Amino acid sequence: MKAPRFLTTAFASWAIANPALSESIYLVQGFDYKALQETLQSQGVSIREEFSLINAIATTLTINQRQALEQDPRVARIVDHIDTLDSSDDDTDPSHTCSYVGSIFTSIQDSRLTWPILKTGGASATLEELTLKWPAHWGSELEIFLDGKPLPSISPTSDGTHVSAQLSISRELIKSEHQLDLQFSYSLPHQSEVQATLEFDNNCSTTLAKAYEITNDDTHFNGLIGASDLHQLGVLGEGVSIAILDSGLWNHPSLQLNSKGEQRVLARYDATIATEVDHLLDDSGHGTHMASIAINSATAGPDRPEVYQGVAPDAYLIPIKAFDINGQARLLHLLRALQWVADNRERLNIRILNLSFASRPRWPYWLDPVNQGIIRLWQQGVVAVASVGNSGPDPMSVGAPANIPYIISVGAVTDSWTPTDPSDDFVPLFSSQGPSPLGHVKPDVVAPGGHIEGLTRPGSTLTQDHPDFMKSRDRIAMTGTSQAAAVVSGAIALLLQLEPELTPDQVKCRLMSSAHPAILPDGKLAYSPLKQGSGLINISSALTVGDNECDNGQDQLALEIKGEIFFTGPVELDDQSRPVIPENLRDMLGDDPAQDAPSQGVAWGVKAHVERLSKQEIDEPSDIQTIWIERYLSELTRLKSHQNAR
Repeated sequence: MKAPRFLTTAFASWAIANPALSESIYLVQGFDYKALQETLQSQGVSIREEFSLINAIATTLTINQRQALEQDPRVARIVDHIDTLDSSDDDTDPSHTCSYVGSIFTSIQDSRLTWPILKTGGASATLEELTLKWPAHWGSELEIFLDGKPLPSISPTSDGTHVSAQLSISRELIKSEHQLDLQFSYSLPHQSEVQATLEFDNNCSTTLAKAYEITNDDTHFNGLIGASDLHQLGVLGEGVSIAILDSGLWNHPSLQLNSKGEQRVLARYDATIATEVDHLLDDSGHGTHMASIAINSATAGPDRPEVYQGVAPDAYLIPIKAFDINGQARLLHLLRALQWVADNRERLNIRILNLSFASRPRWPYWLDPVNQGIIRLWQQGVVAVASVGNSGPDPMSVGAPANIPYIISVGAVTDSWTPTDPSDDFVPLFSSQGPSPLGHVKPDVVAPGGHIEGLTRPGSTLTQDHPDFMKSRDRIAMTGTSQAAAVVSGAIALLLQLEPELTPDQVKCRLMSSAHPAILPDGKLAYSPLKQGSGLINISSALTVGDNECDNGQDQLALEIKGEIFFTGPVELDDQSRPVIPENLRDMLGDDPAQDAPSQGVAWGVKAHVERLSKQEIDEPSDIQTIWIERYLSELTRLKSHQNAR
């Protein structure tokens, strides 16, 4: 891959002008913090809040004060209205436009499958038609009930493999929840084998989701990233602190306590009021869900005590609230949160900062105040993990702060509800794509982000906006790169438990160098690196075959923080503003169908791909296959060395 280009920049005065000054709060940023303080004092400016992390001060300004500061060489820039709301583009799912939707969860008792049909707001709706398909070996007998009342009998047809049926209904739905019961003659039908679609008036429809066949509380993503193997060895993230900058935390025992029943929430900080608190109300529910994914200490059930629901069930947790009930945050609150992390990093041993949000970049990455704070925390030893956003499939849709080079940017992959069959895993279209505006390859990695189960606060915004994703009053399955980032944060805690001396750059290198890319049978990549990054993370591989030293621009980080340079990535744009993959990678790219469905013949990971090759393909490999075979042999050597060292 083409080497990064380092460019010099004068970091000249950068002001976002607003002719009508009000009581809004401004961010005044300087080149030297002490000199900035002296400058403001000489102008009679009251210091409202200090952000030494980025050499900045929040204050109110008169017109004369602002004009004087804009001419002062010790002032780098002035940012207006840092106390106004800014929404995140990383909403996990679009709002419903139809009055009714079907739940993704059903209940099964004997031979009856019950499907809740839930009102999402708005007026009543007319249920007009039901279309069904199920396996032929279940038989053709089926009784259908709506709210306990039988619907007209159906006349199914069979092709020997499946039975199909269609029923006109024309029933008005007005309640908050209706129940559709399918009474088969086959005992214990599986939801994943039933295809059902309900058609409503106003061109609305809802389709029964696939489901995991196991009906306990297994969250499944731990197996997909190699975390379950480490759990069996007692590696649970002990001693590692994860700070989650989000909407708060619901005080559920599985989040407050680790697997041993010990308290593990070290502090709670409310950036909206600039105070450490005992309780951090999560109006949104998003922050609780992220915490559940990363550190939930509950198991999948009494019959599976060895299967944990969270990735790092013994990690310490530090929830930080900056986002409100609607998932919006003020720049002031985000900066306050980052400053608090910097001030308390050593006291709380904060090693990981989870940032499951993304917004459209407003500045070049090095000029964004939030990005600046994250870069400085990275330099101080905090591994920052961010979701790339849910604005795909367009190129250059990666949000901030995932557009920073000094961060781990995470896209999503889904397992198609078949956690033990990786052949149908794929990168969904919603996952934002790279490059960044300055040509950096993003995402860095992908992680599970489809229908991810976890806790959320009952009555929160998530539960009200997405009743169809609720498994129970406090358990929801959400989809998005937010969830994928939380998975990665938990995985890093496992890595740092075993190797606490790793720097953020080394952690990033471990994850990327050991990730499992999606590979087609001919050896070409199933997805561009601008979609899958280096591939699906595998934390067991990161420990055994991952590299420590990669070029992440770390040697120039100090100069970048001073504002003297910044670097661009290797991806350039053609004359139609389309990204051009570096020449040395173009021959590696397969045909990307750009679909929300699996690609045929995909193997995730070098080992899975090479071990499916024929003897002839190994004896007489193509140039592309040679690359994978050599990497396979190198990883095998490292794995044996790691095993011998143990």
